[in-house]
Amino acid sequence: MQITKINTAQSHQIAKPHKKVWKNPLRDTGYAAVALGVASAAAAGNRKIKLHKYLAYASGVFTLVHIGIVEYYKHKKPVKTTSVIRQNS
Repeated sequence: MQITKINTAQSHQIAKPHKKVWKNPLRDTGYAAVALGVASAAAAGNRKIKLHKYLAYASGVFTLVHIGIVEYYKHKKPVKTTSVIRQNS
C-alpha cells in the first residue's frame, strides 16, 4: 500500500449539499396562503382593519401563485398515449 500526500488545495471541489430555499413551491405557496388568510381573519376579529387588508392582499397573491403553479404542473406533464389493439371477438 502506497502512502500519498493529501492535497488540501482541492477542498473547494468537494460537493457541499446546498439547502434549497423552496424545496416544494407548491406546498410552500399553499401553506403561505392559508397562514396569511388565518392571520387576516384574526386581524379582522381584533378590528385591525389596515392589517387585515394587507394580509388579505398577500393571501390573495399567494393563492394566485399557488393556482398558477398547479396549472403549470398540469400542462407540463406529458400526455400519455396508449395504443389500443382492437381484437375481433
